[in-house]
Amino acid sequence: NRQTWGVLLLLLVLLLLAVSRRQVVSAARQDATDSDRVILRPASPLRPIPMGGMQPSSIGSSDCAGRDATNHSASDVFELAFFINADGSLRRQKFMEDQLCSSGVAFERWPAIHGSPSLLQTHARYFERGVHAHLYLNHTRGGTLSGWGTLGTYLSHLVLIEHIVRRWRHNDSAAILILQDDTRLAPDWLPRLRAALAHTGPGWERFLLVWWGLAREADCDDHACVVRPPSGPTESGPDCCGKRYYHGLQAWLVRVRSLRCLRRRLQRRPIKNIDALMVNCGCPHTYALRPERKIGEHLDRQLGSE
Repeated sequence: NRQTWGVLLLLLVLLLLAVSRRQVVSAARQDATDSDRVILRPASPLRPIPMGGMQPSSIGSSDCAGRDATNHSASDVFELAFFINADGSLRRQKFMEDQLCSSGVAFERWPAIHGSPSLLQTHARYFERGVHAHLYLNHTRGGTLSGWGTLGTYLSHLVLIEHIVRRWRHNDSAAILILQDDTRLAPDWLPRLRAALAHTGPGWERFLLVWWGLAREADCDDHACVVRPPSGPTESGPDCCGKRYYHGLQAWLVRVRSLRCLRRRLQRRPIKNIDALMVNCGCPHTYALRPERKIGEHLDRQLGSE
């Protein structure tokens, strides 16, 4: 009868959901190595945010002399620059706006996501991919998360990536400059950037311009290095121990299709420090300027927190 069929259909749907959930968990665990252990959180029953996270009204834009993305001093290099900046961090906001205005480039401010336990409600769906053990108070048993700064940084960049991929969905070759608000650009950063791109040629997809950590000399020429995983910190082998390669996202140039690659591969990995994860994703044609050729510097300590 109809009631029996209805019950059978409901049981089938519940079975399919259980299988799908098991596949997601299995994929996350498969991506974790012995030294990259994961503690998976159950899916939160609380409300998730819409895809992309930020509402358009929360996105700031430059008003420097009416400049727009089709007519600015770097339009031959990138479509637009974004700098990530926390609401209320006015000193850093002005610091970035002054630099970008004086350079004559089009830019927008992207509001950073504050790391706090409320993210488990507002950004619930992202936690379904799991969280690396070192972001818990107890690295063995999990339980209480403690790495909220790392989680906020991860989500700030990932939600911006999702926004860019949607906004330039019909232009995979578009290049975007992404900055953190503690980056001081050199006075001649644009000519330096043009020279680096001319030397590397058109095959690049992602370019680290201001970063920290070590470079692998075997992968470098006079201008740039090919970025390859692993990012570290290293635990064994000839690079042992504790070495970190190509960390930091103070300034980087990226094509939309490379952001698609990063978004897809990040979905299969548990949450961790996003700069290291991007290196380990292994998306092709990623480069980093040699340390002595970086186009700026990291000023986190000098600027302080607000």
